[in-house]
Amino acid sequence: ARLEVEVGAERGFEPDLQGWGDQDPIFDYVLRHFHPLVIIELGSWKGASAIRMADLMREFSIPGIVLCVDTWLGSNESLWRVAENRKMLRVRNGFPDMFGQFVRNVRHSGHQERIRHLPMTSGCAAGLLAAYGIVADAVYIDAGHDEAEVAADIAGFWPLLKPGGIMFGDDYTTGWPGTVRAVNRFAADHGLKLMGTEVKWLIRRPE
Repeated sequence: ARLEVEVGAERGFEPDLQGWGDQDPIFDYVLRHFHPLVIIELGSWKGASAIRMADLMREFSIPGIVLCVDTWLGSNESLWRVAENRKMLRVRNGFPDMFGQFVRNVRHSGHQERIRHLPMTSGCAAGLLAAYGIVADAVYIDAGHDEAEVAADIAGFWPLLKPGGIMFGDDYTTGWPGTVRAVNRFAADHGLKLMGTEVKWLIRRPE
């Protein structure tokens, strides 16, 4: 869906591109070398990484889109469990109000036509996109960080990735051992070469 939401959804929000790792060189590498037309992002938070990829699409004249899949309800392991981080969710009447921040940031970036949103869980999105025959040139994974969640996201979206497509993600560090185990196991089980940067991982689907 395009950001065809009422202006009221972003009322009270100022641009705030706080995120994690959106300036990592892996984004430039993927966009510059593979020119993906359809990128699916799992876990978008305030939109910083989606906006970074949309900026690179514009820079490299790629007429593509970034489809953001998120509940905008916050993650269990790093937000809801940590009192200080929980403030970032802007809980109102017991419900997080992060989607408004995402909308505000995307509109401020001028990428309303390039960045689309799908407000649901990764599992629901994988089934829906598969039913409609949607395929991606790249999939960026940064949703849940538990091993089972990461493994499910990889398994669910690998079939939606075109041959030669790129699957990459965040938090490939000792601080998130579940992410590391899930990524390593998938690469080993399928005989795939694992690449990346200091905190990002990348696997290319064979052509």
